[in-house]
Amino acid sequence: MGFLSPWFLAAAGAVALPLWLHLLRQYKREPQPFSSVMFFERRLQSSVKHRRLRYLALLALRIALLALLAVAFANPFIWRTETIGGHRKLTVIAIDRSFSMRYEGRMQQAKAEANRIIDGLHGQDFGQVAAFDSHVENLTQPEADSGVLRAAVDSVQPGDLASSFGEVARAMRVLSQSSGMDLDVHLISDMQQSSLPPAFRDLQMGPHTSLSLHQAGKSDAPNWAVENVTAPARVYGEKNTRVTASLAGWRTLGATKRVSLVLDGKTIATQEVSIPANGRAQVEFLSFGVPYGAHRGEVRMQPGDKLPNDDSFAFSVERSDPRRVLLLYAGGRPQQAFFYKSALESASDTGLTVDSEAIELASREDFARFAYVVLSDVGDPGDTLNRALEDYVRRGGAVLVALGQRSASHGRVPISGERFTEQRQAEGVGFLDAQHAALAGVAHLDNVQVFDWMRLQPKTGARVLAKLADGSPLLVEESIGEGRLLIFTSSLDNSGNDFALHASFVPFVAQMGRYLAGGEETPSSVTAGTPVALRRTREKGTAADVIGPDGRHELSIKEGAQALTFELARAGYYEIQRADGRRTPIAVNADRRESDLTTIPAETLALWRNTGDTTTGAQPSGAERQSEPRSLWRYALLLVLAAALAESMFGSRYLRQERQAA
Repeated sequence: MGFLSPWFLAAAGAVALPLWLHLLRQYKREPQPFSSVMFFERRLQSSVKHRRLRYLALLALRIALLALLAVAFANPFIWRTETIGGHRKLTVIAIDRSFSMRYEGRMQQAKAEANRIIDGLHGQDFGQVAAFDSHVENLTQPEADSGVLRAAVDSVQPGDLASSFGEVARAMRVLSQSSGMDLDVHLISDMQQSSLPPAFRDLQMGPHTSLSLHQAGKSDAPNWAVENVTAPARVYGEKNTRVTASLAGWRTLGATKRVSLVLDGKTIATQEVSIPANGRAQVEFLSFGVPYGAHRGEVRMQPGDKLPNDDSFAFSVERSDPRRVLLLYAGGRPQQAFFYKSALESASDTGLTVDSEAIELASREDFARFAYVVLSDVGDPGDTLNRALEDYVRRGGAVLVALGQRSASHGRVPISGERFTEQRQAEGVGFLDAQHAALAGVAHLDNVQVFDWMRLQPKTGARVLAKLADGSPLLVEESIGEGRLLIFTSSLDNSGNDFALHASFVPFVAQMGRYLAGGEETPSSVTAGTPVALRRTREKGTAADVIGPDGRHELSIKEGAQALTFELARAGYYEIQRADGRRTPIAVNADRRESDLTTIPAETLALWRNTGDTTTGAQPSGAERQSEPRSLWRYALLLVLAAALAESMFGSRYLRQERQAA
């Protein structure tokens, strides 16, 4: 034992005070009447015999009270040795609910195994049930009631997302740190190889965590699937549609399948296709018409197998007339529209046509009728038109602004208002952001020369998509409300550059047109788990809406007004209404990585199992131990209070005795 504040022990010297009070008691004589003391001899009489200790029990209590008070302030402690990791155990049951668990009987086997583990819990053992696919969801908190755990197990149903064992390991590491308990993790899954993370270290379990793996279903089960379908999201005019489907088999024998193309529940074409053993095959459906409007398409493969949900692949297709683009030019210069209009209308599959008009006549136009608006070197559009265009963009529209010699005299970008200065010197294109959707697939503009351009400083938050060789912006994107504004710092004809004379001009104009018209936001199909954008900003405006595969609205009123994205977690057909007013049908399919039922090799599972702490819950003789000081001041304080109470009782008793004697 030791003391954390030993200097307080010096106060123990105060025990001399009660000793002095008890020992040095003066003997008091009672005066007696006497006639004369002249014949008495004068002498000194010692009073030592009258100085005696009295009330020994009270004295002992007072000395103990002062001594214990000094000890309490000195904060006594003892050394206590503990085994490191001696925490309470939590049994975690993690059940795979990914798409592959839809295979015949796998989910029932997983639930039976989970209930068997729950049966093995005893007394007040804590358990927790979690379900996982691409993310982990805790269905219960640490719970000792087996009924609650069984109800959570029964609620697990297979979904359409892919599973991720790396996400499970990360969630267990977080749980180990937050709970402070030893984890006994039981992972129940079909052990699909596609669920492994790219790096094995991502499977590492945390300290104080043991891992047990339970496989549901047979290893390496055979399966066929419609792996992918390529179909246009939009069809314009009278053009016929082409659909290509890819079929695949894993650990299968060669087979012949009947493949059907279905549109709105009606079969419109059927073909026979042979799939080689463990191989792939393609089938094409050509030259079939699509009625006007949005339609639900599907490619089906028959006969089916034990995982029927991947024997079909959904897509959406919409037929409409080409959308119109309004190009505004300065009065008396209609030739400005020639190059841009020719390039956009010569590109295939854009579904866009250009209406050119003088800027002076634009005030009577309803901009909402157009896919987007192009301002081709219009100079100053005027306050009224500028406000109308800004409102159009803020509500979800898109505008491309090209700056030229007429704009140089105004010195300000329409709508956004940035100032710029004219530069007349030849520069090549030095940078192109090919990762941006507006320039995806556009070749490098190495040979393009720009000899008349505007130098501007982009606003905070703007994105520079292309630069000249000296680093000056050539193409800048700005977000205004729910809309888009692209600024091209030179002209769209050959008056300020030779871009229009290069072969790269057509794909540049076509891809930028698709982007401004929102074409990149309307794929024919997506994989389950894909987030879809509902709005660009949280500014108040039109509420977004999502109608799910069952026809129900997926968003609450608050979410519809504020949510930026929505995750399409289930397979089926969705209808998305964005905050900019666009309505888009989207088909969602289960992740086809889940169709490959190849299991993880046994040696890999053994390595993963060994990443857990196999000593969790036990304390072997070789376990690491450490000693820590444990303070006893609370116990010393209790003794002080007990001594004070006893001293008060004894003091009252002796005080009554002296009063009676007096």
